[in-house]
Amino acid sequence: MKLFETMVNHKINRIQPYELLSIAAQYNVQLSTKQAEDITAILAGKNINIFDSGQRQTVLEQISAVAGKKTAVQIEHVFNQLISNF
Repeated sequence: MKLFETMVNHKINRIQPYELLSIAAQYNVQLSTKQAEDITAILAGKNINIFDSGQRQTVLEQISAVAGKKTAVQIEHVFNQLISNF
């Protein structure tokens, strides 16, 4: 399980805008290219652990500020799906 957590966190912390747009489309999350760029800038290189509820909430608040509350809630749903499996 720790290996999976490490892999997921690594991917999130290094995700590129085009990758985020692809994942968003898979989960029916509407993102503009600008929003994807802003969100990836928030995530980039910060070693965020989405399995830690405090860190996840902090990131979601930052995402809400740049992409809106609705998008942040949708991304929270995606995060929850990722972590609920493990």
